[in-house]
Amino acid sequence: MAIIVCAGGGYGALDWKTHVTYAAEVFNPMGVAVIGLKYRLRPPHQLDNASIQALTLLDAYRAVRSARHRAAEWGIDPHKIGIAGYSAGANLAINLAANFDCGDAKANDPIERESSRPDFAVGCATWHWPQKASPFKFSKDTPPVYQVYATNNGITGGAPIELPRAIKGDLEKLGVPVKMDEFNEGAHGVGNLIPQRAAHGFPPAKWPQILVAWLDSRPARSK
Repeated sequence: MAIIVCAGGGYGALDWKTHVTYAAEVFNPMGVAVIGLKYRLRPPHQLDNASIQALTLLDAYRAVRSARHRAAEWGIDPHKIGIAGYSAGANLAINLAANFDCGDAKANDPIERESSRPDFAVGCATWHWPQKASPFKFSKDTPPVYQVYATNNGITGGAPIELPRAIKGDLEKLGVPVKMDEFNEGAHGVGNLIPQRAAHGFPPAKWPQILVAWLDSRPARSK
């Protein structure tokens, strides 16, 4: 299994160590590869909110296609490639889950022939600026989605909990597999896997084990 990790940072920075490096330290011993995605930011791109989402979605497409194209070389299962993100990175991960494509079979570039559909998506403290309603338009073919959230998120910054609850409700209406774990601690950094949390059993830091167990319990999708 491989997870493409999108660090958070409000689409203006990437908190690489907290979100990618520490995720690798937890997932790698579980036999799960972590692929960090350095998606484009503003600055240098001077774009409005909708435009930065559209630009970074192209980066997520390419990341999934590249991982799938090189799966044999990297020793990963091309049908077990997911995407996870924190805050703005979660916005990107969920955006991809809603807006993937099947690839272009006629493309000269063999990577572009690959599907950009992740096999699962994870949102840790999914953020869409201060918005409570979900902007995402899902389909019945949306991949399974797992969300990690804290009930004290959005109180002193971060993101309101109504957003992931709305996402969950929309997916349930479509029959898309969805799981959401709400914790009473962690605030906007609920999904962070910093070593102190991972080593001392901080409840929200157990989400990698919960995710893998949930995915393993699900029937395999027909190829």
